[in-house]
Amino acid sequence: MVHNPYALVADRPEGATALPGAAFTDPAVFEAERDRVFATGWLPVARESELSTAGDFRSATLAGTPVVVTRDAAGDLHVLSRACRHRGLPVVEGSGNAGSLNCPYHLWRYGLDGRLLSAPAMERSEGFDAARCGLPVIHHETWGGWIFANLDGEAEPLGPRLTVLADRLAAIDPARLVTAATLTYDSPWNWKVMVENFLESYHHIAAHAGSLQISNPGLLTSASSDDALFTILENPPASPDFGSFVVGGVFPATLMFFTEGEAPFGVWYELDAIQADRFTLRIHLLVPPELAAIPEVVAEFEQQVRAVHAEDIPVCEGVQAGAGSRLYRPGPLSHLEAGLWNFHRHLSACFAAEA
Repeated sequence: MVHNPYALVADRPEGATALPGAAFTDPAVFEAERDRVFATGWLPVARESELSTAGDFRSATLAGTPVVVTRDAAGDLHVLSRACRHRGLPVVEGSGNAGSLNCPYHLWRYGLDGRLLSAPAMERSEGFDAARCGLPVIHHETWGGWIFANLDGEAEPLGPRLTVLADRLAAIDPARLVTAATLTYDSPWNWKVMVENFLESYHHIAAHAGSLQISNPGLLTSASSDDALFTILENPPASPDFGSFVVGGVFPATLMFFTEGEAPFGVWYELDAIQADRFTLRIHLLVPPELAAIPEVVAEFEQQVRAVHAEDIPVCEGVQAGAGSRLYRPGPLSHLEAGLWNFHRHLSACFAAEA
């Protein structure tokens, strides 16, 4: 039986501690997370604005599961397995627009709803039934402009469980924002290092001393700790000369940030192709449609986001290295890290459900 690194998560935020090193370094823990955390949860696979036209598709890999999101000719969205029902090769990569999904191995052709449309030279196969060889359909739901998928199809509906977060973001209206640019980073650390870094602004005082700490001091921030599915992190400004921003985290791995004001800007940190010790990070820049068309505005926002993430990279790499040390012992968390405790409670509940 796999070691459960979440068994000792405190029942009160005042008693919270960091996670043990095994949570970040043990491959067996990650394999268990695939089944207990990722397969059972809601994972973002795309923004609705990325699939605005019939035929649009976008690929992703959810903790080892290749999927594709499509919009068919009737305008309906579908989330499908990308693994061909013949011999498993992904039928599509990347994103684009197409009338069907065609496996590049033996030309099995699927509709955008997953139905098998044709398969060459299968007439002599006794076991072949086109109606039973479609791409598996994955349960999905839209919220806030995102398309979420649930791999095992058994999760409770997402929207009703996010009403508090939706109310907090109502003035921002995330669904209205569009993707103006995407920044891609190979990230050689465990996925939870990124989630934890995103959900606390305590580290502004050091890692972002010359940037975010000036505008939004870490010691002024606060995080919610009263819901097991999401956390809200408030970042008030140092003075009226600066603006506030809000961070949201929907567990296990949906990370969002929004400025506040008449023209809010946002980011979505997409954790794709997650492995035990690395993942691909795509930072999607979300802006109002009218501003997405202004290159100078997008370029300035991109420069700001790149600069902040450049400050996060060495601390994330350092945490991964430190967590792997035989001398590492997890210490107590600050009240400024209540969002981490909330995240840890979610992981603990996922593992307990499979006990």
